[in-house]
Amino acid sequence: MVWNEPLKIRQFDVDLNGRATSASLCSHFLEAAWNHAEALGVGFTHLSKLGKLWVLSRMRIEAKNYPTWGSEGTLRTWPRAVTHVFAMRDFEILNKSGAVMIAGTSAWLVLDMATRRPQRISKILPGFEEIKNRATLGRDPEKVPDNDVWERSSSATVHYTDLDVNGHMNSSHYISALLNDYPIEFHRSHWVSALEINYLEEARAGDALKVQTHSSEPSQFSHSIVRENGDEVCRAQIEWKANTP
Repeated sequence: MVWNEPLKIRQFDVDLNGRATSASLCSHFLEAAWNHAEALGVGFTHLSKLGKLWVLSRMRIEAKNYPTWGSEGTLRTWPRAVTHVFAMRDFEILNKSGAVMIAGTSAWLVLDMATRRPQRISKILPGFEEIKNRATLGRDPEKVPDNDVWERSSSATVHYTDLDVNGHMNSSHYISALLNDYPIEFHRSHWVSALEINYLEEARAGDALKVQTHSSEPSQFSHSIVRENGDEVCRAQIEWKANTP
């Protein structure tokens, strides 16, 4: 029930500091989650035959430090709990010595392909197994609070290369859009220590998006991504730490 995948950080995973980005690590986690679900017989192949699909709804990532270009380790993930609509999946990234560098928790929905409505998981996947009492962060991913005050905003458009196999914006690309809202010099001097994100609606090809940002403290930021018509597609909070000399 615990899935392990070898992880090697490639040049396309890292930023200008040579560290893997939280967006690239999200991509690695999504790949591992996909592979594990397929191995368990509850993945894309099985659900598509039922006219259903998995979508990521919430995620929280906490980092002690980030793997760097060329480093190797292990990505470990497991299904942890099931509510009536949410399936919780946790993950860890370990270095070659076995120390945990990144820990995360996520909440997934099963949607009907036609209606896009959440399905009761126990009905769609009877007997779905989970590993209880093994919460890597000690809690579930939470609902990010709303905010109505924004200090700055930037624009983004959903392009072909942003789309996943379900036809909507890839979950990791939302994180990229958030990170792109920060100045380059800020990235040179800071790294993401924690990120909590809620995926609220599907962003599709051609959507013009606005990334809104508010700083509650110098190292803590709230975000919202909205369409031109004001519909909110994503909400997030990011905590940063300054680089040490």
